[in-house]
Formats: sequence, structure tokens, C-alpha cells
Amino acid sequence: MNASPEHTVSISVRRSGGGATRSLRTLAKRVPWVAPLVTLLILVILWEIWVRFSDVPQFLLPAPSAIWDALVDNFGLLMRHAGVTLLETLIGFALSAVFGVLFAVVIVMWPLLGAAIFPLLVASQVIPKVAIAPLMVVWIGTGVTTASLIAFVMGFFPVVVNATLGMTSVQPASIDLMRSMGSSRWQLFRYLRFPNALPHIMSGLQLAVAFAIVGAIVGEFVGSDSGLGYLLIVTQGNLRTDLLFADLVVLTAIGLILYYGVELVGKVLLRNRN
Repeated sequence: MNASPEHTVSISVRRSGGGATRSLRTLAKRVPWVAPLVTLLILVILWEIWVRFSDVPQFLLPAPSAIWDALVDNFGLLMRHAGVTLLETLIGFALSAVFGVLFAVVIVMWPLLGAAIFPLLVASQVIPKVAIAPLMVVWIGTGVTTASLIAFVMGFFPVVVNATLGMTSVQPASIDLMRSMGSSRWQLFRYLRFPNALPHIMSGLQLAVAFAIVGAIVGEFVGSDSGLGYLLIVTQGNLRTDLLFADLVVLTAIGLILYYGVELVGKVLLRNRN
């Protein structure tokens, strides 16, 4: 029995619709940032429409177009302050990476010393970093040094925890095998514990770079005359909400670049390790 034209058209439409859905799913898998980007674009369009057709004052909620204008008009100012924040973040991140891994090595290689120090480190994380920042201003003064140290304090703990977890999660059978071959403690560390900890260390570094940015901003809030955090305070006081949002856009861009930059470095290192 021959199918009717209407039935044939219906089947064709369903097939084409299914093909389009599969194509979108394939694209989302191959390019994972497409879905978030489309979602963000939709939200920005809705935001623009709502602000334009409502009575919301611009100093309370500026339209995305006004934020873009503020970003373009003050690009030099934003980049100058962004350079300061980036420097503070990188210094704090580098310190947290180096000393965090070294501290984890101490905990693993000298368990008694680690057992005495690690609980104190955990207890220190209960103290809000915003409360520590004014003390650092009193002890050290204002400027890049203070913000960098706060960034270091923020990023240190994730590196220690992840590195320690990676170094202590080695299979006991692997340790026994290397010991049976006469390996020393340092050979165990070099050829077994540290390579095993690399994925955990990279995860800790990704968290550390995100926390380091927060630490740098906190430091600029309480004791700095430059940086994106300082600019946030100034724009808030002057009711320049459009410039404040532009500041946040630049800050978000820096955070994403650093986070995914660390992720990319981790993938390269892990590929070479394998």
C-alpha cells in the first residue's frame, strides 16, 4: 500500500528535525563552549530588552550596550588597572604553587611533622581572609605586596590538599614492588608518588589560580590605590555602574584565561607524563 503525500511529508519533517537535533548534539560535544555561549547571548539580549522597555534607572542596572560603551571608552584605564591585578594574581599563584607542593612533600616524606602542622593549616582556613587582609595592611602596608600575599594565602590550601592526596593515593602494591627492587624513599617519590600526584596537583592549581584572583581583589579592596578591585570601589562610590560592570567583564575574562590556561598546561604535562 502506497503512503499518502501527507504521511511522506510528515516522515521527512521528522527525519530532518531529528537530523538537526543530532547535528546540534554533535556540535555541542565537539565544541563544549557553544552551549554556554549561546545561553549567555540569549541572557544578554533579554537583559537589553528588559532594561530598554522598563523604568529601571541606568545607575541601578545599565543595559549591556551601555556597559559595552563604557568598556570601549575606558579601555585604557581598565587595562592599566587590569595589569596590576594580573601581576598580583600571578605572584600569589606562583607562590602558592611552589610552596603548596613543597609543603605537601614535607607532609608525605615526614609524616610526624606533617601530622603536627596539617591540622593547624586546616584550622587557619576557618578564618575569613577578609578579616586577615586589614592585618596584612597594618603589618606590611598597602600596594602590590599585600595583595599578592593575600592571593598566596587564598591559593595555598587547595594546592597542599590536592598534592598531598595525589602523593598518598599510590597503590600499596606499587610501593611494595619498588621497595623489593631496592628503591629508596626519594626514588619512590620521584618515580611513583610525584608522577601519580600530577593530575591532583593540576586540579589544585586550577582552584588556586581562581582563588588567587579573589585574594588579589580582596587585597585591593582594603589597601591599594590601583587594580580592578580598587576601581570597583571607586566606580561604586561614583555611581558609575556601567563602568563597574565593565570592570567585572575584564575581571571575568582574566579569570577564565588564567583558569583554562592552567588547564591547558596540565593537559600538556600529563600527555608528556603518559
